[in-house]
Amino acid sequence: MVKSLPALVLFIGIGIIIPCIYYFIFRKRTLLDKIPAWIWAINGFIAFVLFPVFLFRKHWEAAMVMAKNKFWFVAGVAQMDNNFWETLAKLLAILVFIYFARPDGKEVFKQKSGSTIYGYWLGLCYGIGEAITLSIIGYFPILNRIFGINLFMYFTTWVAIWERAYAIQIHAIIGALVGIGFYHWFGLQKRWWLLFFFFVGMLYHELVDGSVLAMMYYPRLVLAKFMGNHVLTITLPVLLVIGYLLLFVAYRASKNVLNSQEMKLENEKEII
Repeated sequence: MVKSLPALVLFIGIGIIIPCIYYFIFRKRTLLDKIPAWIWAINGFIAFVLFPVFLFRKHWEAAMVMAKNKFWFVAGVAQMDNNFWETLAKLLAILVFIYFARPDGKEVFKQKSGSTIYGYWLGLCYGIGEAITLSIIGYFPILNRIFGINLFMYFTTWVAIWERAYAIQIHAIIGALVGIGFYHWFGLQKRWWLLFFFFVGMLYHELVDGSVLAMMYYPRLVLAKFMGNHVLTITLPVLLVIGYLLLFVAYRASKNVLNSQEMKLENEKEII
């Protein structure tokens, strides 16, 4: 029973209870109250499933690492490929929502808070999908061959649960950044900004995973040793704080853009 407790916390606590808490807190915010609970659930499940669906990319990413196992190549090419697909998964989940929840889906992404909250929701669900999928692969190692990965840790231990608690929030932050990008598309009519926030999400992911790669490739460096010895207590919390600060800046900067647009409209009205 003691050994299975972390798995119960992962599957029930993180997999069910955490999403439910998030839903009940934010479901009444800015047009989100018009979105039925079943759409939240189905769309969250789609984001969840997109992780194993896109996991087959690990075959060619592993091939890239084997072809040139150098830090600059692994971090700059193989890891960026991983970042692209994981950010794309969040973008696709939002597109599914906008399509099936129309017309309210598009209206949600015309509001900055709604865009951020729902993007965070889908990123959260994607991160939970990652945690549970990896835990299942850990229990059935034969799946490593199917997905082309080699797990460096079991994901049903207390340490793994602690690490996943950070990782899930990191995915949620990336989802929120993509959501803000959609806000620029639908709310501010600045479509290219979606690509900008997509790229920002990729770079934040690179910062997180690139830090882990640096610890692996340069273990003798003083900073790498320090980060490796304090992964759960300092390294990941600091990276998570950086992510939330990045999200805060993106959110506030979007408000400034909105204010500028409102001032422009007011000036046009005065001229008329």
